[in-house]
Amino acid sequence: MLYRLFAFIRFQLSSSNQHGVHSPFVYSYITKCLYTAPHYKIPKSHNILIKTMAYFNLCRVQLVPNNISLQKEITNHLKEVTFTITSNELIFIDLADRAAVDEWIVHNGHIANDTVVIVNGIYRTGNSHKLWKDIKELKQVKVTIDLFYCGLVFFRREQVKEHFKIRI
Repeated sequence: MLYRLFAFIRFQLSSSNQHGVHSPFVYSYITKCLYTAPHYKIPKSHNILIKTMAYFNLCRVQLVPNNISLQKEITNHLKEVTFTITSNELIFIDLADRAAVDEWIVHNGHIANDTVVIVNGIYRTGNSHKLWKDIKELKQVKVTIDLFYCGLVFFRREQVKEHFKIRI
């Protein structure tokens, strides 16, 4: 708990808003998705998940681990969603550990150029934050967005490797 408080303070001091972003892709995502209405009355990471799915028009989502209540939450807001055991559109990793990262990011043959991975709770503990730092350094990862509540991973080959810390 104390770790999370100090991590939040450090995050607030080192993060920026859309004005600190020089990537057109990330700037558009932040201003046209994250900063726009609606703001659902659900946990922030779930709000980010639903808004991201709507913004990128993603219909196939993989929840790791499978979460029935989150599935219901998503289908309350987005009707045309399919939950799969493998997805090349969006992967939501709720409880990240080294094995989950290896299985769903490093050795996942289904990941495509436009795949989005959302890692929940990247500041939950010191170990989860270290794991987030390791994800950012992976060779295939091109763009990461640290939103404190969760982190987004993009594999866009056409983009240079960049990491953003954004306040929402």
